[in-house]
Amino acid sequence: MFTYRERIIMKVSNHFSIPYGIKVARLHGLAIKFDMQQPFFIDKIMLEQVKLDVDYLQFEQSIQGGSSDEIENQVVTVAPILPALPDWIPDLHIKNVTVQGTNLPPLTEVSKAQSLSLSNFNWEQLDLNVVVFKEVGFRYADSNAEFGFSVWLQDQRLLLAKLNYVLQDTKNTDNQNLLKVQLSTDLSKLSASVNPILPAFNTEFDGIATLDVNVDLQQMERISLRFSLVDGAVSDDKQKLIDNADLVVDTELVLDDKGWLPELVHLNITDIAPITLTAKTCASFTALLSVEKSVCQPFSNNVSPTLLPIVITPELPLSLQVGIQERDITRWKVQAKQAAMTVIMFDSMSNNNLAVKMDELILTPQFWLSNWSLAVITNSRYFSELNVPFQVISKGHIEVKPTDTSISTKLIVNSATLTAHKFKYSDISSENIKVSLLDAMTVNISNNSVLPFDFALSTASFNNQYQNEYKVDRFSAQHRGHFNSQALSVSSDWQLDDVVMKSTNTVTLLNLTPYKVAGHWQYPQQAIPSLVTDKYPLPVGLYLPGLVENRLDYQLMLEEQQGYLTAGISGEVTANSSTYNDITATDINANWRCKIEADKPDLVASLNTNCLINSNISSVDMGPVATNVNFTGLVTFANEQLQVAIDNASANAFSGTVSLSPLLITDFDHIVGQVRVRNLSLSEVLELYQVPGVKVTGLLKADLPFVAKGSAVSIIDGTIEQQGAGGVIQIKDNATIDQLKLTQPQLRYALELLENLHYDSLHSDVNFKPSGETKLTINIKGRNPSVERPIEFNYSHEENILQLFRSLRINDAMYDALDKMNN
Repeated sequence: MFTYRERIIMKVSNHFSIPYGIKVARLHGLAIKFDMQQPFFIDKIMLEQVKLDVDYLQFEQSIQGGSSDEIENQVVTVAPILPALPDWIPDLHIKNVTVQGTNLPPLTEVSKAQSLSLSNFNWEQLDLNVVVFKEVGFRYADSNAEFGFSVWLQDQRLLLAKLNYVLQDTKNTDNQNLLKVQLSTDLSKLSASVNPILPAFNTEFDGIATLDVNVDLQQMERISLRFSLVDGAVSDDKQKLIDNADLVVDTELVLDDKGWLPELVHLNITDIAPITLTAKTCASFTALLSVEKSVCQPFSNNVSPTLLPIVITPELPLSLQVGIQERDITRWKVQAKQAAMTVIMFDSMSNNNLAVKMDELILTPQFWLSNWSLAVITNSRYFSELNVPFQVISKGHIEVKPTDTSISTKLIVNSATLTAHKFKYSDISSENIKVSLLDAMTVNISNNSVLPFDFALSTASFNNQYQNEYKVDRFSAQHRGHFNSQALSVSSDWQLDDVVMKSTNTVTLLNLTPYKVAGHWQYPQQAIPSLVTDKYPLPVGLYLPGLVENRLDYQLMLEEQQGYLTAGISGEVTANSSTYNDITATDINANWRCKIEADKPDLVASLNTNCLINSNISSVDMGPVATNVNFTGLVTFANEQLQVAIDNASANAFSGTVSLSPLLITDFDHIVGQVRVRNLSLSEVLELYQVPGVKVTGLLKADLPFVAKGSAVSIIDGTIEQQGAGGVIQIKDNATIDQLKLTQPQLRYALELLENLHYDSLHSDVNFKPSGETKLTINIKGRNPSVERPIEFNYSHEENILQLFRSLRINDAMYDALDKMNN
């Protein structure tokens, strides 16, 4: 055994005290063992016990200047200088080294981290004055030097270190003079040592962390670093936040005139357990990251709807690259070829799934940009009263330019589709709704304001139903809009099965809050849609190949108490002709103009509507022909009551007019009115029905009171009489009359009186039943020039009015009248 303490102490002290500030007070237990069989080769050097008292330990060179009374210290960063190793070095094993210090360096920079609550730091409990190095070993063989040790604190191994010094490798010249350092630690043991001294810091870390350092001793200005974490975990207040995390960080430190700088940093996450967000874990994340606690409010039971647990699953592997070209942070750069994650929230309504993917990500202090894609499956109940599952798929690009005072953002949405299945709200339902972006949309945000932008969308829905009565198989539209801070305007082309519509709507904004909506809806001229005829079918036998057009202009005030809604409707229907059974109408035109107002948000209760309706039909042929058929009326809806005022309803027939007296309808189950007939030509009536040998002159007028109960119409106590001085009835060469003369000789005299009757009074009572049966009681008074005495003719006729229009038949009732006149 050979002991040589004092000289070693002096050499070590002199070598390290000036550049590194290490002062060795004493050294115990140095033993060198020689193999006497090999006297010129040292077999083993063994330190059974080493004790170092260290006053101060630093990793920067101290330069002392000035006089002995005035000492000035300067600190500069230097690269480590490693001495060349000889060709032979014995193995070294040290079981235990205790390092003890009484003058620890200040932690002023660390103390600035207020989030760690270092004001409560219990340094005595940490007991950093005693650090134990164990399992110190050194081995040199084949031009490779290996050195390792472990660091212990309070009987816990905090660090395991391994150094490898490659002196020469002829097979791989890149490994010449390469120093490799590996440091590994169990984070759970670090947390166990740190947490007791930070009572307010409840965060715990788990996992095996390893730091690998490679130094090419021929190029000391570059140091390669790799940090890896296996089975990493983060817990806060015993609540697991991150688990099973495997990641690697690679970089190179470059030495410049100011010190070491990582030039390029690569982060690669190969594994991580899904992250679950609940009310409790959300609170832990906000505490850990110093985020506003209000972000966790949706998980609270006090809000509706309440968010249920959310599971976030990153898509692996996840790789990031950080470029640090200079110490100036404005030149730093972060890149990722792919970054993606999936967020799932399970609830009783549906499985909510969000997948976000960054195909390319670049972050610098001057700009952030990324190509992204988004896929969402969720339920709308989380942001509206609707409870509809829907899907969103979108792709685009984003550029963000931060400055000292604001952030400018450019968002480009290249494609986007929203699909809602089984949509149902109130009495409206749809099997499938799809909204798609037609063109790429660019949105710029500057100074926290959204700049004007344009957009184009398409919408389509299938198997639509309203109130179980209105059904639309396909409902599609295309929309083009413009947004600015004052208004949002949208122009749309709609198609509902065979119906085509257009609309332009503008929402006026005040502080980005809608306060007025205005626009118009237009129904261009087209055939009457099946959507209407299916719900309100035309009467059986009616054929109306008409064209309809309509327009609605409106303004809706969302904040005003007065004039809440104002609107106007105008439109018309036209048809060249129409038929109803045996009735034909030509040149049909009807138009309407409506004014709508509501002064309260309750539109139904405060709605006031006035509609002026005009219609004109050139002719109506129902046996007799009516021409210039006109109608003018006013439809009013106010105080939830509907009424119709008919100003004019008239037609021309037989050179006369048939009109309806002004009428106000308030009870549509019981309508009372009067039909007026003036200047009706008897000769034209008779000519229409082509009664041979009969000529009648003169004009008629009629007043026909009617009552309509539902669809049942009746005329009670109506009158028909001559208008003016009277006329002439002449019958000659009429086969029916001539036959009566032969078969009924007793009527011969009476029939001859009608051959030339100059009447001055013609009157008839008219009664009409809802069944169509009509009763006419006719009284005619006049003279025959060949007979001196006056003539009075009474005739009662009952027949269905439609049959009466088709023919003028002299039946048994007229025979009886002639018989009475003869007697």
